[in-house]
Amino acid sequence: MEVDSDISSQLDSISSISNQKERTQSYLSLLTTLLSTQPPSSNALITFGKHFTTSTSMAMVVGRRVLGSYVIALCAGTSMDKKGTSAIPLDEELSNDQAKYEDLGKRAFKSENGEEIRRDVVEGVLSGGGLSGWCDEQTTVLRHLYSHLLTIEDDFLGAAKALMQIPLEGTSRLISDEEKLAVYIKIVRLLLECGEWGQAQTYFSRASLLIHVTKDKETNLQYKLSQARLFDFSARFNEAAQKYHEVSFESSVAEDDRLQMLKAAVTTSILAPSGPQRSRILATLNRDDRVQSSLPPSLATMLRKMLLEYIVRQEEVKEFEASLEEHQRAKVEGGGTVLERAVREHNVNACGKVYDNISFEALGNILDLDADLAENTARRMIEQGRLRAWIDQPLHLLYFESRTSHDTDAEAQGTAGGLGIESREKEIEPRLWSERWDDRIRETSIKVESLAEQIQQKGLIPAVSVA
Repeated sequence: MEVDSDISSQLDSISSISNQKERTQSYLSLLTTLLSTQPPSSNALITFGKHFTTSTSMAMVVGRRVLGSYVIALCAGTSMDKKGTSAIPLDEELSNDQAKYEDLGKRAFKSENGEEIRRDVVEGVLSGGGLSGWCDEQTTVLRHLYSHLLTIEDDFLGAAKALMQIPLEGTSRLISDEEKLAVYIKIVRLLLECGEWGQAQTYFSRASLLIHVTKDKETNLQYKLSQARLFDFSARFNEAAQKYHEVSFESSVAEDDRLQMLKAAVTTSILAPSGPQRSRILATLNRDDRVQSSLPPSLATMLRKMLLEYIVRQEEVKEFEASLEEHQRAKVEGGGTVLERAVREHNVNACGKVYDNISFEALGNILDLDADLAENTARRMIEQGRLRAWIDQPLHLLYFESRTSHDTDAEAQGTAGGLGIESREKEIEPRLWSERWDDRIRETSIKVESLAEQIQQKGLIPAVSVA
């Protein structure tokens, strides 16, 4: 008998049987036949599945048992993580059938192209829409399975879209907050794998509203890692470095993965904009013994140079740049990459340890920029309160403000003597160079007027009478 040619007619014939028990057994007998064929026909299995998932008149007792057995067979033998997956409702009869259909499913899809057939069947059943509401539990499991199969093929965007189709709101199915949270986090992780961080942020926001409901360590860890990667993708490198470093201490994470997180923490801390916040995370990472012992020497050296405010050379930048991910090479406003901006701003601060003042031409030579761009870089940092300096516009000089007695190198990094005791940074009010220039003229005028008054009081010059 050719199953493909008459499967529809057999299903129609079975559906007309009035006795529910007999009808159920006939459906299960046909399913057994389809799964026993080697290799199984994907078209026949799709037709069988859609007969149930699109039916609006299916008897619940019959449909749940038969479709449940069908889904069990499709999931059999896969490595799909059942955590966060809607469970198939198991009554006593379906529980008795479970082992049988798991065995049938394993044998049906064990051939060379068995996984391809399995994927085609699941995709075929879910395609076209029109799925009935009575079988939400079963179709939800199929969507999780479809997402899992696409993930194996590295189709992360397709896998995420499969999970997006799961109805989590406005459905008759009772869905726990734990299940919703698990689905949202899975979607976020899949979207991040394919670089769709904008969409990932939307689902992460939904997960953030539910994260308080779980005490599961693995779920919380996945949440933290997703948050770190979102900070990374959105160029919030200071926050990313802190989260990566936090995850790198999790004992439940494999040693290699913890070192990978530590490496990501160091990388993002170097890419962060120059300023007190970055100085603190640099100092924290520098005190982590694993940086020196387990990470590449070039990375540890780059971290130390950034921490101690040594000028970073172009050859060192190129070596570090080779290890960056694609999104970390993005162009920034004003020209150059994220790394180039970070290094330039760092080198401006580093000049403050060497010089009292520097011309913009000389600063440009150090930053590999022309004088105007070097001035713009310094001005932006001053306005944002990330550089203690002021600009002498007529002389084209950048003056670095002298550090106070308590503002030592260790203090500048946010620590007291490098012991990890947090110190409060003195905030610098962002001011335009023109405002500073006006203040200096005002101060000079006041001093001149004061000197003139003192000279007049001592009688060194006669008072001028006004007629």
